[in-house]
Amino acid sequence: MNKTTGFFKIILTILVLGIALFSCKKDPSQIGLDLVGNDPLVVHFTDTTSVKVYSVLRDSVRTDELTYNTLGVVVDPVFGTTKADLYIQYNLSLSTFAFGDNAVLDSIVLSVPYQSIAVFGDSLAPLSFKVYQLDELMYVDSAYYSISTAAHLNDLLAEASFVPRPFDSTLVDTVMKAPHFRLPLSNQLGEYLMSFDDTIYYDNTNFVDRFKGLYFESQYTGGTGNLTSLNMYGTDSKITIYYKNDISDSLSYDLVVSAYTPSFQNYDHLDYIGSDPDFYKQVIEKDTTLGEQKFYLQTLGGVDSYISFPFLFDREDFSKYAINEAKLVITNVEPEIMFIQPNQMLLFHQQYSDVDSTNHYYYIDDASKGDDYFGGYYNSTSKQYEFRITKYLQDYLAGNYSSDQLLMQISGATYTGSRLVAAGSSLLENADSRIKLEIIYTEIDTEQQ
Repeated sequence: MNKTTGFFKIILTILVLGIALFSCKKDPSQIGLDLVGNDPLVVHFTDTTSVKVYSVLRDSVRTDELTYNTLGVVVDPVFGTTKADLYIQYNLSLSTFAFGDNAVLDSIVLSVPYQSIAVFGDSLAPLSFKVYQLDELMYVDSAYYSISTAAHLNDLLAEASFVPRPFDSTLVDTVMKAPHFRLPLSNQLGEYLMSFDDTIYYDNTNFVDRFKGLYFESQYTGGTGNLTSLNMYGTDSKITIYYKNDISDSLSYDLVVSAYTPSFQNYDHLDYIGSDPDFYKQVIEKDTTLGEQKFYLQTLGGVDSYISFPFLFDREDFSKYAINEAKLVITNVEPEIMFIQPNQMLLFHQQYSDVDSTNHYYYIDDASKGDDYFGGYYNSTSKQYEFRITKYLQDYLAGNYSSDQLLMQISGATYTGSRLVAAGSSLLENADSRIKLEIIYTEIDTEQQ
């Protein structure tokens, strides 16, 4: 058999093997042997490949105009304290408006819809916060990050402490509305808004120059606390001014939130003081060897993890191996009722960029094949996440990437509370739950070609 014929026969055989792997449940080491006879192919399975994993602080995350917002303070025994504050602008609801002759304020009420998911932390703990008027303009085309702040006035507009009810509808004027809370604001604000000249209510730019928005400052009141998800861009998110004039004694006007309304979040992890000592040593003091025991991920500008495979294969011999399937398996070792684990995880690979001569992280190609193929979702029965990274390993062994380092993050990490404590890489300490790479691969004995 000449070399060309042998080469094409090997390639055809590998394709047949790939089909066989997904259509039967035979021992991986035996799959395809009845097909190839004495051809120089051997199929192997391994889950003992060395994995290096450790957790790091995430850089500040961009938090302007998020899909959902978070408010509150939570104290986690592993991650310590997290505080989430909110800055948001309100716009005119009508292109022209006037309060009318002899208008008098009745009240002014803030309405904030919930995002209908469980709170992160103690669901029976109160959500406590203060509300102030902003003294600094925000811009919808500007970038704001989790460390950003904006100036506010010192006069307190409202103070609240109540148990969140994100699944309970609210009765408003005999009509049941989606879950939200209503909070009276200081009449001083209402009178200030009603004091504007009518022309101010004809132009939103002029209006927001006078009323720049609200600052929600979360307060810690003891215990575990919680982080509550809000739908600030929902239809029920507004400030309502109730008033009367010479014509009617039951009038109202809304200031609303729209797609063009600027907002941003500030997340403060208080330097992780009070976190678990092992967490602190690994993440803050950067002892990467502790990833052998456990590793961590946290949302809201918190914690990411790096994963690599230092002794996978000798890349000089990559042509001897065909990766039939590769799965990365991560196990949640501290599932908590109060502290919700992520529903979905994300993986990125490190790649050198000629544009700025630095390394960047990109979605791995396997993710483009869809969630059913790629995975990354939490299995509550096995308490695991599985990623299929077959193409990534094939490309790495082929020399397409200069680094085998992967970056793992939580999906939705900028706007919802969740965290993960996962088993590290040590076989001795985590025999059944360790992070592992499961590979089915075909070894080609080129000497018999």
